[in-house]
Amino acid sequence: MNLHKDKIKPSKKAIKPGKGEVTAGKQGMSWPNAVLVAIDQLGNAIAGGNPDATVSARVGFFSIHAKKPYIWYWKALAEIIDFAFYPVDGPNHCVDSYRADKDELYQQGSDFFRAMLGLIVIVFCLPTSLVLRLAVLIYPNWHFSNR
Repeated sequence: MNLHKDKIKPSKKAIKPGKGEVTAGKQGMSWPNAVLVAIDQLGNAIAGGNPDATVSARVGFFSIHAKKPYIWYWKALAEIIDFAFYPVDGPNHCVDSYRADKDELYQQGSDFFRAMLGLIVIVFCLPTSLVLRLAVLIYPNWHFSNR
């Protein structure tokens, strides 16, 4: 048995996050964004979805791929979420979220979990919509058209 500890030298190509950044693959994500994504993923897991996918990506996936009779449900949720995040992300927030995270497994869930997801979306998106609309008035550079 070798008890010798090898010294590990850091790679010169290592990516070092800047102040207040969390690395997420090749892209950096600010700490507040990382926390919001984690809360979003928690909501998705509570509503019977994949814990590694966001609510927006799940809704975006099923608004494209769901079959009758559920297609109307997913499209309605997408409209609510897209409206809430329009000031900062522009149109098609849900579909864009799905396309950015295509490799995830998306689960519809049972009727109970779909009802829970609908409740989560309504409860969180209505106040979020108001907050984001006020935020872009105060910080105009947050508006999606200014990026």
